[in-house]
Amino acid sequence: MIHLQLLRLLRPVWAGMLLATLVGLALSALAIAQALATALLFSGIVDGLSLSVLVGPFAVLAAALLLRPAATAGRELVAHGVASRMKRVMREKFLEKDEALGPFGGQDVRLGERHALLVDGIENLEPYVTRYLPQVIVTIITAVVTVSLLFSIDPVVGAVAAGTAVVVPLVPRLWDRVLRGRGDEHWSAYSQLHADVVDSMRGMETLKLLGAEQRRRAELGRSGDSLLRSTLSQLRLSLVESGLTGFLLVAGPALALGVAVARVGSGALEPAALFAVALIGFEVFRPFRDLSNHWHAGYLGVTAGTRLLAYFNTPVLGSAISPVSDDVPAGTAVEIHNVRVRYPGADETALDGLTLRIPRATVTAIVGGSGSGKSTVANVILGLLTPDEGRVAVVDGQGRPPVSLVSQDPVIFSGTLRENLAVIAPDADDVQLREALALAEAGELADPARGGLDAPVGDGGGLLSGGQRQRVAIARALLRGSPVLILDEASSALDVRREHDLLESLRRSVAEGGLTVIVIAHRLSAIREADDILVVDDGRIVEHGTYDDLVLAGGVFARLHAAQSQGVAQ
Repeated sequence: MIHLQLLRLLRPVWAGMLLATLVGLALSALAIAQALATALLFSGIVDGLSLSVLVGPFAVLAAALLLRPAATAGRELVAHGVASRMKRVMREKFLEKDEALGPFGGQDVRLGERHALLVDGIENLEPYVTRYLPQVIVTIITAVVTVSLLFSIDPVVGAVAAGTAVVVPLVPRLWDRVLRGRGDEHWSAYSQLHADVVDSMRGMETLKLLGAEQRRRAELGRSGDSLLRSTLSQLRLSLVESGLTGFLLVAGPALALGVAVARVGSGALEPAALFAVALIGFEVFRPFRDLSNHWHAGYLGVTAGTRLLAYFNTPVLGSAISPVSDDVPAGTAVEIHNVRVRYPGADETALDGLTLRIPRATVTAIVGGSGSGKSTVANVILGLLTPDEGRVAVVDGQGRPPVSLVSQDPVIFSGTLRENLAVIAPDADDVQLREALALAEAGELADPARGGLDAPVGDGGGLLSGGQRQRVAIARALLRGSPVLILDEASSALDVRREHDLLESLRRSVAEGGLTVIVIAHRLSAIREADDILVVDDGRIVEHGTYDDLVLAGGVFARLHAAQSQGVAQ
C-alpha cells in the first residue's frame, strides 16, 4: 500500500521513470541478444559449422557488446535527470506545505526532524525512484521473455526456471514487516540525532552560559549510540535477507542447467542446447540481482517516504496569506468582528469574541498583560491563524502584500546591509535604500565610514546590535510597501530616545503616505503618542482610547501604567 501511495506522490516524475524503464528494457534486450548470439556461436563451433554461417551471430554479438556500454551510460543520464527533477519537485512540495502550515502548524515535528526529512529523506528517495521502481518492471518483463525462451528450448527446463524465478522475489518478503519496523526505528534514531544536533547548535550560547554543554554532549552521545544500535540491527537482518536472495540467484541458473544436463542424459534435449540454457538461464535471474541491490539502496527512501506522506497529509489549520477583502469600510485598514481563535492543540481560546476596527493612516497600539492575546491579534491580521468563528477583513494592498510584520527578534541574513534590504526590494536603488534606513532611524548604518550599504552584517546579523537589527528589519518592511505595518515589540531593544524618534519618523510616513501602523508593545512609553490604544485582556478588547484618557479611566491600562511607573515587570 505504501508503494502505491508513493507512486501517487511521484506523479510529476512518471514520464522520467517510464523513460528509465524503457532504457532498462533496452539493456535487457541487448543482454538477451548477446546471450543468444553467444550460445549460437558456441553451439555452431561445436557442431563444426562454417564461418559464413556464424557471421550473423557474430555480428549480433559485436553489436550488443558495442551498444551495451552506450545504453548503460544512457541509463545513468536518465536516472540522474529523473533524480534531479524528483528532488526539486519533492522539496518544492515540502516547502509549499511548510508555508501552508504556517508557524503554528506541524509543531509536533521538530525543526531538525523536518530538516532531515527535507534534505536526507528526499535524498534517500533517489535510488528508490530512479533505480528500484523502473527495475521492477524491467525484471518482470525480462523474466517473462527469458523464461519463454527456455520453454521454447525445453518445457521442463522452462518450468523449473519459472518456479525458481517466482520464489526469488517472494521469499525475502517474509522479512518485509520486520525490515519495515527496523527501518522506521533507524530513521527515527537518525532524525532524532539530527534534531538534537540542530537544537544544540542553535542554543550553543545558552548551553555555554548555563554550563550545560557537558550534559548536552552526553545526551548527543546517547542519541548517537541509539542510531548505531538501530543501524547495526537493520544491517544484521538485511544481511540475512541478502544472503538468502544471493543463494537463490545462484541456485536458479544452476538448477536450470542441472535439469538441462539431466534432460540431455535422457536424450530429451540436444547437448548443444546447454549453451543456450546456461546463458539465458543467467539472464533470467540477472534482473533479480539488480532489483535486490536497488531495493537495499532505496529502502531508506521507503521509510522516509512514509514520513513525507504523513507530513504532506498534515491538515492545514491556517493560511500564510493575509485575508484581503474588497468590502472593507471606507477609511478602515483592518476590521475584526466577533473572532474566536484557538491555537492548534491548545485547550483554551486565545481570542474570544474579539471585535475591533483600525482606521487607515493611523498609529494604533495594542497593549495588555502577558498572555492576554496581543500577538494573537497580529497573527489573525497576518492570516497565520484562521479564526474558528468571525470575520477578518484587511485593506487591499493594490498589488502589494497588504500586511508586513516586524517582530521582536527579526531574522537578519548573512551578507551585507544592501543584500538584506534587496531581499525585499531587489530593484530599489541606493537612494531608496538609504531613505528606508533613514525612515527607520537607521541612517547611520549606511555611513560610508562604516562601509556604507556594502558593510557586512555578520552571520545572522551578529555584527549589529539588537536595536540595529530591529531597525534594519523595519527598513526592510517599509521597502515592501504594504499599507499596514505591524510592529510586534519591534522597538524593544531601543533606548527611550531612539524609540521616540523612530515612532515620530513612522508617524510622518503615516501622515504623508497613508501608512497604517499597528504597534504591539509591553513598554508603554512606546505608544504614548498613538492615535488609539486598544487594551486586550483575556482575548477581548476591554478598553480603548488615548493614553491620558485610559490612565484617567482607572481600568486595566491604568493598572499597567502604574505597574510600569513603579518598575514592576509585566
